[in-house]
Amino acid sequence: MKIKPVHPFAARMAPEIAFEVLDGLRPKSLVLDPMSGSGTVLRTISELGFEGLGFDVDPLAVLMAKAWTSKMDPEAFLIQTKALIDTASQLTPDNILLPWIDDDQETSDFIRFWFGAEQIADLRKLSYVIHFQVADFTDLFRIALSRLIITKTSGASLAADVSHSRPHKVREVNDFDVFDGFRLACNKLARSIIPEKLFGKVQVDRGDARHLSRVKSNSIDSIITSPPYLNALDYMRGHKLSLVWLGYKIGELKTIRGSSVGAEKAPDNFDKILQAKQITRNINGLYTLPQRKINMIYRYALDMENIMRESSRVLKKNRNATFVVGNSSLQGVYIENTLITEQAAELCGLKLIHTREREIPPNKRYLPPPKDSTVSNFNARMRTEAVMTFKKI
Repeated sequence: MKIKPVHPFAARMAPEIAFEVLDGLRPKSLVLDPMSGSGTVLRTISELGFEGLGFDVDPLAVLMAKAWTSKMDPEAFLIQTKALIDTASQLTPDNILLPWIDDDQETSDFIRFWFGAEQIADLRKLSYVIHFQVADFTDLFRIALSRLIITKTSGASLAADVSHSRPHKVREVNDFDVFDGFRLACNKLARSIIPEKLFGKVQVDRGDARHLSRVKSNSIDSIITSPPYLNALDYMRGHKLSLVWLGYKIGELKTIRGSSVGAEKAPDNFDKILQAKQITRNINGLYTLPQRKINMIYRYALDMENIMRESSRVLKKNRNATFVVGNSSLQGVYIENTLITEQAAELCGLKLIHTREREIPPNKRYLPPPKDSTVSNFNARMRTEAVMTFKKI
């Protein structure tokens, strides 16, 4: 099954995983992806005619999933694109106020560091019109704007490797044409969304897999998701370059980043350290690490327990939850996130019934920025991911 993504996203789940898991599920079943990322699972759900719920803490991920699962009239969208560009191009600096940038020094400084003056001027125009004037296709226009920035090489920023969440400044000047790039991005969206393939209704929103308060208990027929794993990808490092044009301050994005699953922090609640030790008890070499790293792993274990507890609560009895899990390496110690996931699930009434290893294509093995020799060891191990299926008992 081939589906065209609407936006670059590092480590996107393979749609064939969702296709295999959903095979045999009753029509109109309600499927949940509580960490939806770019929306691959949700798009697959809709194309197969199921109902879907998706959540993510990353605002850009939510936008991607919404855009990818929204029905739209391509012709009307392109007409509105032309009108938007015409309106934006006629604006002057005096007409534009972006409060989250102009009233926030940290965000303003961030933009001046990562973007050239000419691109800043044009991005401000597009951002203003999209944020304050556009009524239709707003999410699609936001995604088109983000596509100018979240790129591998050439884009609206002064950085490279943004799409892999490894941005680094590679130039001081830029000749990128923002309006022309925006027009091309909108054309690509009109071709790739293919609304006639969307059969099932999908709802996507900001939300935390550890706290699914908006999902009723025993209401979900199947769960398919891929949780973050330790020391792998910091999505916000790249995403914040576009989110600052979509209404977010750097301080807000730091808060999201610091509270996300896999954050390199100690647990917020040390009263549960005994629980964390139980979940991580089978990790070889854990206690050879510095205490700061051990605390980070404890936090991850407690996050996974909360995810599994909420997954178990919302899942119907005897139904399955599938987690696609990758392992990690910290200072040369191999951290089997699969063991953490299995133990956390068992504590929450989810029994592992099947595991299979899936080879990750080399061009999809996105790694953290290299800091020392352990990254090459990590690369050697990160050739597969585990597709783990649990049943609620």
